[in-house]
Amino acid sequence: MDAGRNGRPEPEILFTHLMEGIGIALDRQGGRMFMTDLGGSIYTAKLDGSKPAVLSMAQGNLSGIAYADIPATEI
Repeated sequence: MDAGRNGRPEPEILFTHLMEGIGIALDRQGGRMFMTDLGGSIYTAKLDGSKPAVLSMAQGNLSGIAYADIPATEI
């Protein structure tokens, strides 16, 4: 991010075309973000906004999203 007023970085839009974004969850280790919108869709992209993808469309009313990294268990 470039330095803006008062030395603070200017906001940068990384993901667009949401129908009123309502939630975001970050997978920092995996370098991904997940977003939801009020249209009931779930999206993902890399943390820099590249490689956007739709995971699910029009699932009904969504009010947020959470990400959990659950390690695999040995059998």
